[in-house]
Amino acid sequence: MADTSPNPTRLDSRLGSADRSPAGADACAVPLQALSRVSQVIAGDLDLPAVLASSIRAAADAMNAEACSILLQDEDADELRFHHVDGPQTGDLAQATVPINDNSIAGWVANHQETTLVPDAYEDSRFTPAYDRRTGFRTRSVLCAPLVAKGRPLGVIQVLNRRDGRPFDAADKELAEAVASLIAVAILNAEEHQARLQAERLATVGQTIAGMAHFVKNILNGLRAGSFIIDQHLDGEAESRVVHGWQIVKRNMQRLSTVVLDMLSYSTDRKPLYRPCSISDLCEDVVALLQHQAAKKGVTLVTACHVERASVDETAISRCLINLVGNAIDASDEGGMVWVDADPAETPDRFVLRVRDNGCGIPSEAIDKIFDAFYSTKGSKGTGLGLAVTMKTVQEHHGEVQVASAPGEGTTFRLVLPVAPPEESAG
Repeated sequence: MADTSPNPTRLDSRLGSADRSPAGADACAVPLQALSRVSQVIAGDLDLPAVLASSIRAAADAMNAEACSILLQDEDADELRFHHVDGPQTGDLAQATVPINDNSIAGWVANHQETTLVPDAYEDSRFTPAYDRRTGFRTRSVLCAPLVAKGRPLGVIQVLNRRDGRPFDAADKELAEAVASLIAVAILNAEEHQARLQAERLATVGQTIAGMAHFVKNILNGLRAGSFIIDQHLDGEAESRVVHGWQIVKRNMQRLSTVVLDMLSYSTDRKPLYRPCSISDLCEDVVALLQHQAAKKGVTLVTACHVERASVDETAISRCLINLVGNAIDASDEGGMVWVDADPAETPDRFVLRVRDNGCGIPSEAIDKIFDAFYSTKGSKGTGLGLAVTMKTVQEHHGEVQVASAPGEGTTFRLVLPVAPPEESAG
């Protein structure tokens, strides 16, 4: 763990000349002992929920406070969320959120990244009495400090009411900042540890998948060779049960091939094989490939291209479009429409591939998960790899994937891609 010991000179500064006296030394020992206790409680624990639980108890004890809460920052929603609350009445605060703005004490601290001391809560316009009414707790004095580690804002810690009844003072404020610094580093260490574990798991899974996929791919190559011979001998027949059964086998071979290719794409790092290509031809080829699938559902595919040429990995981007258009067909009912468009982007060095449908849409709670590996809204019909592979492929092209959707109103995916490889653009 990084050295997070507070600067004793800073903590002692409030004591002035008393620093050199025995009384000053005793007074100095109090905050240092409190910090030592906090450090001992949270040191070595790399499980984030455990870190939060132990941190909040240690902070409340160190600050001699009646109640304490840790709110972590949700960067996507630009808000704080109560993660741990310790006190006599907590109500349902664990489910509450606070916008990062100047309309609340915690929001103000997160917004300005500055510790605030409120001796009388009800005299401060930023205080929200609704929380007291919600919990039955009576807030008198508030100390709120930002949680920051390695320059990254993580959230805030909020301490309420000294147990001795006095309001918090400047000495408490300095102690709160030092406690917050310790807790922030402990939180960041736990998050980084979990991220490393997840990366290691994914690497192991990726290696396993890659090995299996190569094995299955070799089997598929043999099946394709055999299927070519069978097709030659079935030429001219159209109605026999053998032909019907053989078509079922071929369709499932194609599905298996798609899964294997997705597994290989996701599990291995690769640089795009850039080649100049016709974007119009790429879009039309994908539409032609999926036309039969769309027709069976009564879905109409429409393509329009206003981009002539670009340098991309044509095979990889084609697979992205196949995944997106296939999903759009699956999400559409009979009579639905799927549009595949290519247009210049807002900047001249980029272009946009767009796949849009007027189907069922994606539930709002699923939007943040759809690019996760093995997550699927199709149940057993989906592998959960198509969108993960699409995101990975576009990122390998130094591009961006954007999605907009509403239940019952359809979904739009936008792949924003460079017109030329990054090194060519730079030259």
